[in-house]
Amino acid sequence: MINKVMITCSDATLYVSKREEGKLSLPNRLKLFLHLVICKFCRLFEKQSRFIIHEIKHRHSNAVLTDLEKEQIQAKILENNSSK
Repeated sequence: MINKVMITCSDATLYVSKREEGKLSLPNRLKLFLHLVICKFCRLFEKQSRFIIHEIKHRHSNAVLTDLEKEQIQAKILENNSSK
């Protein structure tokens, strides 16, 4: 029974990411909750993950690619697609 409830830290980090994407089932959310209650390292990972996602969503960037940079990126994409 306990093996079906407890997850590893590796599983917990995956579950944290899936939960952020809205792709974590209720049973797995419960397993994650129980793991986070006892594991301070995974709680820290969860906190850092939430911070990074928040910053990405609310960060406004003034970065602009030059036409040359855009052409170089497009050439790389075409090169990679043609080699597959």
